[in-house]
Amino acid sequence: MEPRARKLKILASIIESYVLTGEPIASKALAEAMQNSVSSATIRNDMAELVASGYLEQPHTSSGRIPSQRGYRLYVDHLMMGNHELPLELQGEIDKRLAAFSYDPNKFLEVTASLIAEQTGLLAVVTNPADQHPKVTNAELMLIGVHSVMLLIMISPATLKTRICRLKPELTPEIVEKLRRRLRERLMDVPTESINEQFYAESAVIYGDLWDMLEPLFAAARECIEESGEMQVIMEGQSSMLARGVFAEWQLAGIMDFMEKRGAIADLLGEGNGFANSGRTCILIGNESHRPELEGTAMITERYYGGGQTAGWIGVVGPTRMNYAKLIPYIDYFAGAVGNMLREVYN
Repeated sequence: MEPRARKLKILASIIESYVLTGEPIASKALAEAMQNSVSSATIRNDMAELVASGYLEQPHTSSGRIPSQRGYRLYVDHLMMGNHELPLELQGEIDKRLAAFSYDPNKFLEVTASLIAEQTGLLAVVTNPADQHPKVTNAELMLIGVHSVMLLIMISPATLKTRICRLKPELTPEIVEKLRRRLRERLMDVPTESINEQFYAESAVIYGDLWDMLEPLFAAARECIEESGEMQVIMEGQSSMLARGVFAEWQLAGIMDFMEKRGAIADLLGEGNGFANSGRTCILIGNESHRPELEGTAMITERYYGGGQTAGWIGVVGPTRMNYAKLIPYIDYFAGAVGNMLREVYN
């Protein structure tokens, strides 16, 4: 075997063994794993060169070797092999469980995160879909009391916001239907960026005496629209990772604190890291994220597309010692399934 090919095979074998056991790999154990096709002495020499080149590390003088961040990167980019699709039976089970909540966008993303955490055993991270040019796609009113209605606003691609509004006059189904029609004729298909102070003032003029009742509804709708522009980050799997000792409590607290910073997540998934225009699974290992809170972690993410220019993110965060070949098909499938369901339901 050519020396370079042999070293790459040794590196891949060390990484795959370390992912399974979490223990440093010695040359004798590696020779046995490779069915003695390469001698222990040759393996020791190659391992020493891989350490010198920065692909392996030696935690202690007498111990075996473990992969470095550079070694993981070479493995993920060039050496990793594995199944690229989930079993059909598992695909069907995922689709079935997601479909049960596809008409409730908020719950749908929570269930997605929960399923990813359940299937991977890692911290699942899901962001809400964002539209480059969002607009109001639906507006509804429900009578819930003598002076109260529930306002439901749907903003593209799949954001549902609700508010309870209290109105001064006594309400009847006929009055609520009249308000609903006025609300819909003014808001439906309007770009959210156009719903500003000028839009608000023009609405007051248009509706005259009816504005006293409509004003609280328009104010609530505007609140909903402003909120919809914020990135939402949904996380699941924290307790499982803590219970299994994947991270120390302080490490997990730092990771979660970072993930809850919407601006930081937006920057991390932005163009600076090559994510924004990528149509494939993206992997950040260790300090490639340039975030101290994420040092010692790896992040696998993929963008999902809800139609047109709408997109959100799905991913997992775990230790650098994760089974990349096994995890990537999960992220890839969930990204496709979520995007497909959003397009079917909301387009």
